[in-house]
This record gives sequence, structure tokens and C-alpha cells, in this order.
Amino acid sequence: MLSRRNVSLKKFSLLLLDANIVIELFRLKLWDDFINLCDTHLARTVVNESKYWEDDLQNENSIDLSTYERDGHITIHDMDSSALEVLTEQFGPNILEKLDAGEAESLAVLCSSEERFLVSSADSITYRVLGALNRSDQGISLEEILAALGLTKNLPHRFSKAFREKWSRCGFEEGISGLAFTKPNKG
Repeated sequence: MLSRRNVSLKKFSLLLLDANIVIELFRLKLWDDFINLCDTHLARTVVNESKYWEDDLQNENSIDLSTYERDGHITIHDMDSSALEVLTEQFGPNILEKLDAGEAESLAVLCSSEERFLVSSADSITYRVLGALNRSDQGISLEEILAALGLTKNLPHRFSKAFREKWSRCGFEEGISGLAFTKPNKG
């Protein structure tokens, strides 16, 4: 097993995951392999959103990330409200209405860091924001990660490269046109 001190030996460094990716990795029973192969980072809100996964019979299976955090297998980021404001104040309601707390905090980590994170999500808004900010190259789908790790699985479309690319393009177009940043007129 790789230690946190040897993150340079891991296939992916600075990989920032959204809750839906964490939950899917647990559902696929790949979480332990994944964190051993990737330098995995989570926003605190994502940890709080990742409480359980459902099996094929709709049974809830709990997720407890505290041991992984305590043992240094994952890195947790707690962003203060000013970092979240810097991210969200630039967007209009077209983006903000779709952005949940976990996505916002993860994107705040990415945008406020001097490190070059890659973010993985299965929510279109994450890739739209990256596109609008002209940072689409910092998005990566679960499909792409698993393929690079040799852990290929059949995944729903929202975990695919095609999904990521579609929504990154959409966000880029919204950014270029100004739609992503348009504030409502005050009366």
C-alpha cells in the first residue's frame, strides 16, 4: 500500500472529487483501490454529502470517510466563506441556481489553490463552471480516471468523458457569451 508521503508514485495527483464520484466508487467497490492509486482530495461539504450508497436492491450502505481522513489516505479541504464568495460572486443566476454546496466548495478549492487540481463530478454544473472559467482542462470524468487506472467499468452516461466534454463546451459558450456571468437587472 502506498503512503501519503509517496503521492508522487500515484497515477493521479491532486484529484478533487464530488460526492457523486465518491458514492459511485463505493457502489462499484473500488474506493480502496482508487485511493491507493490516486492522491484524493475532498471538500468538507463533499464528505458531509457522502453518507451512503445504494446497492442494486436499493439497500443503503453507509460511508464513513473519517478513518480515511484520520489515516491520511484522503485530504480534506475546509474552505472559508470568503473563498466561496470569490467563486460565486462572479456568476449570475444561470449558474448559481444549479450549484450546490459540495460543488461550490470543491470549485472554490480548485480556483483558490496554487496547486493544479483536477476535479471529477457527474453534475453538469461543475463542468459548465470550468468551461465558463476557461478551465475545462481541469475537469476529468470518472470514466477517464478508471480507464487510466485499468479499472474499466460500465458506467452511467453522467460519469463519461462525452458528458464532461458536452457540458464543458456548454459552459465555455456561456462564458464567452457572458450568459454565465449575467446578473439580473435591479429594478
